[in-house]
Amino acid sequence: MYYYLYMVKKNKTKKSFLNKEVFSIAFSGILGIISANLILVIFSALFFGIGYSMIINYNKEGTKPLEDLQTKQYLGVGFCLIGLLPWLRYFFAGFLIEAGKSLFDQSFE
Repeated sequence: MYYYLYMVKKNKTKKSFLNKEVFSIAFSGILGIISANLILVIFSALFFGIGYSMIINYNKEGTKPLEDLQTKQYLGVGFCLIGLLPWLRYFFAGFLIEAGKSLFDQSFE
């Protein structure tokens, strides 16, 4: 409140001050969302990358990567699943959207 009165006293127009205030609030909110998503992406890439490298590095010679799993490959699969956990909601949302569409279509037949 005091800051607002101070800015008005400095011959700043009320409109330009409010525009700057709204801009700074919106900019900080968007920056917060972007940084939260960036942390989520780094988390996912780190765990998925560790798991993928464990699956590839501990593969038996002459087999495909997930054909004959070794003990450390199971751990790598676990790391991959942990890395994919934040994105699991989008996987299920796709199923629920289709289920909702089919339920709506069946209810009006």
